[in-house]
Amino acid sequence: MNKKYAKDYIIEALLILMKKQEFDTITITDITKKAGVNRVTFYRNFSSKEEIIKVYLDDITIKFIEDTKIVFDPNHLEQYITTLFHHLLLTKNIGTTLYKANLIHYIKEEFDKILSNKAVTNEEKYSYYFLSGGLFNVYYYWIIHGCVETPEELASLFIKFSYIKGSSE
Repeated sequence: MNKKYAKDYIIEALLILMKKQEFDTITITDITKKAGVNRVTFYRNFSSKEEIIKVYLDDITIKFIEDTKIVFDPNHLEQYITTLFHHLLLTKNIGTTLYKANLIHYIKEEFDKILSNKAVTNEEKYSYYFLSGGLFNVYYYWIIHGCVETPEELASLFIKFSYIKGSSE
């Protein structure tokens, strides 16, 4: 079996299982049976159930960045946040699934990773982690309340609550 397909089958199997049962009760055997792969194939691709989630989120993030060509620019923050929340709206099912499984913090880690890699100075690191935390908390509140607001409304609210000073360099 092609490694890419095996990886995709394993990810899909876990996501299906997470909709039916608690994450903590899902075993590697459950995942491999659902995916139609053996344990060796599982461990060639992943070290744990948690790694499946991280890889899946990384894949979604990379595809989003490639498709939108989005680049963080503090001088165009509202546009950035609007684009981000359009993506998060399209992928809200994974957010809801992770929330229900008490694993939504993995999305926070994605936010941190993407924003903090832009920082050069220690002050910028603090600034970007602050921004990431704010974005995550807006996202979290939005997810648990049914994603009622539009991405444009969320971006507008976020801008009202924050002021980021900086350049795009």
